[in-house]
Amino acid sequence: MIHAQDRSFIGVGMLSSKNYQAASGLLEVGNSHSLALQHPTEQRALPNYRTGIGNNNSKTRVTAVTGSYTLHDVTPANLAHHLNAVIHSVAAGEVSGELQPVVGQPRELVVFKYLVDTSQPVTVTLTQKTVASEAAMGNAGDGQVSGLSVTTAGVGAYTVTLTSETDFTLTGPGDIQIGSGTVGTPFVGGGLAFTVAAGSTPFAEDDAFTITVSESAASAGEVGTDYIVTPYGIQLTENTSMSPGTLTVGYTRLAADVSEVLAQATQGEKTLHFAGMNDAQDGEVYDVTIHRVKINIIQELPVSSTDYAALAVTFEALQDVTRVGQGLSQFYTMRQVKRAA
Repeated sequence: MIHAQDRSFIGVGMLSSKNYQAASGLLEVGNSHSLALQHPTEQRALPNYRTGIGNNNSKTRVTAVTGSYTLHDVTPANLAHHLNAVIHSVAAGEVSGELQPVVGQPRELVVFKYLVDTSQPVTVTLTQKTVASEAAMGNAGDGQVSGLSVTTAGVGAYTVTLTSETDFTLTGPGDIQIGSGTVGTPFVGGGLAFTVAAGSTPFAEDDAFTITVSESAASAGEVGTDYIVTPYGIQLTENTSMSPGTLTVGYTRLAADVSEVLAQATQGEKTLHFAGMNDAQDGEVYDVTIHRVKINIIQELPVSSTDYAALAVTFEALQDVTRVGQGLSQFYTMRQVKRAA
């Protein structure tokens, strides 16, 4: 018997892309596998009503051309393509005067604005906030502000004004409205926490208190004893003596690519090209060009895993109406080396 040539197929190769109709070459998207194209169909049938057996006619229609591939390189460009990210490049350089709040809790991680070059010195100074309250002269009620503490409130005078016997408002420096509260109920807002406690004589409208936030220098402790330097900032030690306040830090930042995910509507349509080799035929070359592609946002980004990251990408091949001619596909084209009979 005469048998057909063996054309068994194991495809490997390089997947590249470019903007649709861009006058440029393509760039590899990275290490990827499992590129596949699907052709879902629907069938329309006209029943044979004469005898009730079978169909008088039928038509199968391709409803879409879709595809998928698995991507293993998590690069800023791939995040832009597959998660609509905007990429910002940060140059290496010196940072000074960066302010960061700190509570002083053991093991607290203070994340800096940029990634830290830990081979260079990091300076840390602490400014500690203090807060005090004072009742306005002429208050009708004899209640007081209790449980007063400060976290991120700015330096200056804050005013608690009673609007009734049981309600009050809080304004900050510059008469900025911060919030409102109820007498006897803890209030948290604007970086302050306190309770307006009623006394034996009820409050009256326009009774008031002044809360003053001030700052003074304090010890930030010693590196290695009170905190350690990490590539992300500093972390307080288990036995830290650092107090709540505001840190002023100086350091050398690392060059970095910052991906702001889902910060743009879309990356636009692409052209995909797969430069393939048939591993079942000793690397015989072939390629596939998918002319006009809309890539879907990936459903999952594996940020932490014990396995290599794998981005499951899906897309739809749209009709490319610019490809006009007898026998030309408006969806995708595959080329294979021709063998002699």
